[in-house]
Amino acid sequence: MVKKIAGFVFIGALLAGIAYSDIEPKEDMTAQDLSALRKKMSRVKREMDLLIKDMVSGASAASDVVLKDFAGDVSIDVLQNEKNVIVKADLPGMEKDKINIALESGRFLKISGSRDVLKSRNSPGVVRQERFFGSFEKTVELPCEVENFGINATYKDGVLEITIPKKAPAKENKVKISVK
Repeated sequence: MVKKIAGFVFIGALLAGIAYSDIEPKEDMTAQDLSALRKKMSRVKREMDLLIKDMVSGASAASDVVLKDFAGDVSIDVLQNEKNVIVKADLPGMEKDKINIALESGRFLKISGSRDVLKSRNSPGVVRQERFFGSFEKTVELPCEVENFGINATYKDGVLEITIPKKAPAKENKVKISVK
């Protein structure tokens, strides 16, 4: 898997070099030329960063985050107090009936869903479209074991907030055992 990622990075760098091969630094370049070169190189770097992010996110299915379509842009905060674990997820533009939440094994919270955008990238009049659409799935490992009941989820102003009661610590029961 690492060899594939390294290969993609190499190919991307090679393509970027070919695309910008007409730009050779010269000793008598003006400040304006250097500024233009800096902007182009910055754009190449951003494109390479996105390429690497896409490749790594596809390869990290075993980590605590599984990415599909726009899941990489779903920001999640995990907080805890004495009684609860609180998970907040930014899901702007979602309809609450298209959000699915599941608790697995008492430690993993899976949030998934889909978001539709009326305009498509190829429709006339669309100059730029950065809002993501499609399905997503994100799994987060919780900091402690939680209960399977009493879970409360609210969705307001594009923020999903899930409150999950912590599992009570096991009480120590002392049992006196007599030796025979």
